[in-house]
Amino acid sequence: MIKLYEASMPGTRSARCRWTLEELEVPFDSITVDLSRGEHREAPFLKINPYGRVPVLEDGSLILSESVAICTYLADKFIDQSLIPRPGTKSRGRHDQWLLFAATELDPPLWQIRRHTALYPQSERSDAEVERSRRLFLSAAELLERELNGRCWILADRFTVADIVITHTLNWGAAYGLLHDFEALQAYLKVNRSRPHCPRELALR
Repeated sequence: MIKLYEASMPGTRSARCRWTLEELEVPFDSITVDLSRGEHREAPFLKINPYGRVPVLEDGSLILSESVAICTYLADKFIDQSLIPRPGTKSRGRHDQWLLFAATELDPPLWQIRRHTALYPQSERSDAEVERSRRLFLSAAELLERELNGRCWILADRFTVADIVITHTLNWGAAYGLLHDFEALQAYLKVNRSRPHCPRELALR
């Protein structure tokens, strides 16, 4: 059976992988890694992922880290569930473009904000870096707002892995108060956070 090693704290990138598995209705074992106790730095976990990060997927002899790679692998493995377009199609090209846009343009500024407001020691935090990261996120969000133009999903005809990753990332941006001026993104979040399989920590309840 597939195993998903995921963080003990809610809202991390582990949620993307759990959501994908549940949308696919694939049975899996969830193994919680307690980050607060440093279990990700202990020898048993480091044998699975020497980088010491979660999430990690174990599927037989295959071990995968990086949430986007995990989600894409799962959707391709169970491609008849239609959570991702088939490789080599125009729809797949557009899907992957926006999936990577979320990972490379929306996500990194949010991490920088978190580092400089919560993770780094006070002496290493920079208000200027927080403001710079806010501007970068807002610029990317404006582009996504225009692309969606009121649609519920990044591909007009169906919910996909890209929507899982984008919803997770935008939810993080909303928690930082960065979506006030983006009506289409707020509507998009509302629709996708209302899905039955959306993880509890992200879902509208």
